[in-house]
Amino acid sequence: MSEKRKIITFSAIGVDSPGLVSKITTEIFQMSGNIIDVEEICRRGLFSIFLIIDFSASEKSIDEILHALKPIENETGLKVILGIRDEDEVTDLTEKEDYIVTVLGIDQPGIIANISTFFRKYNINIKDCRMIARGKFFAMEMVIDTRKIITEPPNSHNEAIEKMKGELKDICTGLNQSVVIQSEDIYKRAKKLVVFDVESTLIQDLSLKNFLESIAERVKPIGSKIESEHNNQGKIQALVKNARVLKGMPVRDFEKFCEILQLNTGTLELIQILKSMGFKIALLSSGFDFFIKRILDTASVDYAFSNTLKADEHGIIVGELGKPVITNTTKKKILEFIMNLENISRDQVVAVGDGSTISHFRETVGLSISFKPDETGMKTDGILRSDRIISILYFLGISKAELDKYLKKNS
Repeated sequence: MSEKRKIITFSAIGVDSPGLVSKITTEIFQMSGNIIDVEEICRRGLFSIFLIIDFSASEKSIDEILHALKPIENETGLKVILGIRDEDEVTDLTEKEDYIVTVLGIDQPGIIANISTFFRKYNINIKDCRMIARGKFFAMEMVIDTRKIITEPPNSHNEAIEKMKGELKDICTGLNQSVVIQSEDIYKRAKKLVVFDVESTLIQDLSLKNFLESIAERVKPIGSKIESEHNNQGKIQALVKNARVLKGMPVRDFEKFCEILQLNTGTLELIQILKSMGFKIALLSSGFDFFIKRILDTASVDYAFSNTLKADEHGIIVGELGKPVITNTTKKKILEFIMNLENISRDQVVAVGDGSTISHFRETVGLSISFKPDETGMKTDGILRSDRIISILYFLGISKAELDKYLKKNS
């Protein structure tokens, strides 16, 4: 190794006590060492630190430096490991390709073992791993390095990463865990807007099903069309498309049908916490404005787009929709309108839907999350399988301790 660049790695672990970092770094400074990378962790009374140090400015040889650093072990009570690093390896550290992987669900043996074994198969290095929720409910955040991912021809490097993401989602599905994989660059970008596809995320499935069945019974001419659709999204679109059959129904009667609709547990708390964190909130519904009335009455949202049923002066529905008409195909344009109005980039937007092509905006946003998807092979950044919609906060880097503080503050 050339004496022009003297690079040493310093690792230490032991019982935590005040002044450990000061003792270590002062000794390095006194030998003209320059710390070019550092990671220090203190958890449950244990201390660990990792340093990469450039001693090129020191007059001492590598052997002399190593000999001078070893006594830190006796002075601090830490176990110290020293190593010599090749200069090319240090240069390579600047070329990052890191992803943040967040896994959450009910705790069970084997979660970390299965996921870490999967990464080993792909030659992916786990750079950091920490628990952000402990107990019966488990949440873990990992930083992985995909620069040396195994690529099988004819796949490109990027195709190998996409293949890995899909397989990781499948593994987590098998473990009954939710998962999000996002580029570290996008993860660190300050998020400013969270947009919800209302019917697929905020309204309880069963209540939406009961609402649609009740309406189908009332408007029998299109009841068969509604029931023939394979999911709630399609049934809502069939109802909106055939709004003329609601002609003559008093608005108050339609409102009574909408009272069947119930929000998913934690919806209002989630919106309140996001607002307290400084997020803008947008609700997009291809249904009717009655669908989001309860949210608007209780929570402060910044944008809400839905369809309006026209009524006459006596409160009788005339069978026409107000302009503009919101459909699954126009939601993307509405989101782009909001982004332009707020002057924010796609990387600063989080979108939550069921992940289907008709309810999501995954190509328009920085982080896309499928909430309880019906389909498999979702191309979104992550999947939340839990009924706990508030768990979305873990994907934004919020720990359980922080979440508990927000819940207490907003209770």
